[in-house]
Amino acid sequence: MKKILLALAVAASVSGVAFASPQTSFKEGQTEINVGMWDSSAHSNGYKSDGEWNFLGGVTYGINDRWAAQYQYTGLHTDHTNGNMNEINALYSFHPQVAAFGGWNRISMKDFPDRAFGSSDRVNNIAQLGVIARQPVNDVVDIYAKGAVGTESTSMWEAGVNLALDKDVDLNAGYHYLNTRGDSDHNVSYKGFMAGVSYRFGGSDNTLAPTEEEKNYDYEGDSEPSTVTVKPANTNADVVNVPADTPVKAPENDYYFNSIHFKSDSAAIEDGQKANLDEFVKKAKETGHVFKLVGRADPTGSADYNKNLSSRRIDSVKKYAVDHGVDASKLVPMVKGSEDGSGADGRRVDIFEHK
Repeated sequence: MKKILLALAVAASVSGVAFASPQTSFKEGQTEINVGMWDSSAHSNGYKSDGEWNFLGGVTYGINDRWAAQYQYTGLHTDHTNGNMNEINALYSFHPQVAAFGGWNRISMKDFPDRAFGSSDRVNNIAQLGVIARQPVNDVVDIYAKGAVGTESTSMWEAGVNLALDKDVDLNAGYHYLNTRGDSDHNVSYKGFMAGVSYRFGGSDNTLAPTEEEKNYDYEGDSEPSTVTVKPANTNADVVNVPADTPVKAPENDYYFNSIHFKSDSAAIEDGQKANLDEFVKKAKETGHVFKLVGRADPTGSADYNKNLSSRRIDSVKKYAVDHGVDASKLVPMVKGSEDGSGADGRRVDIFEHK
């Protein structure tokens, strides 16, 4: 337990400005590589072999926004025994924070004394089913749990915490438990603390590059959602304010719909903004149109930080919409960062309907 608390404290001290967890949602073409170590001890029929550090690692590839394929390797060496575990799984995302998985698992156990489970070596080929769930604690930290059951009296359980260095790199720490058949009368269990790092790259986010016309426009939502400001950039033209319920034509047939506002340095959806979100969801489901989500931040912080914060605000709006039945392929993120935002007016996601 002291090892776990120490590792979590160290991880927290170097954490960054985003959150992620073992994947429960996917991007088409995105690859995640995870590597780490775990201190595995073995127990069977009164026999105990103390822990030894093992390598673990794997690759997850997003087939589309629902399905992914995964290979995972876990070492099962202790101070007196040897072995490893190789998993091939298909994963399906039911919800951005919940995914199920199923597949094949080969568990090899070697060098156990006869008194442990009747023979020195054993290989179990297992069909397994499981679930992964995560829960954000704040914009920096989330916790996760993973469990599976399979043939050969097998079960696996894992729980831990993730902290992000940036949007694509996470630190993670947790506790892993594996129990599987040793012989007809006894099972073998492995357990221990684990820690590692995950890195994601590639993948399509359906982002559209801005056109030349769009580069010369600045989408501005007023601090009051009842109005919208349309301001041609690089000119001395007057700023025009019109009611938000009046279609305001922007480049490429985009019409301002409404804006979702956020607190300073936050990407969390506020209760007071859910009416605007619900209005957006209703419109998106009724029309089936493409909607552009233009994310902004106030000038506080570096340009890179503000772009990351704007992206996370877009993700929050997109997640709310998708969770309520909007087709994810109809939502186009456009990160503006803090190019022109100021104060509370800059902390928002502007929504434009593309007709």
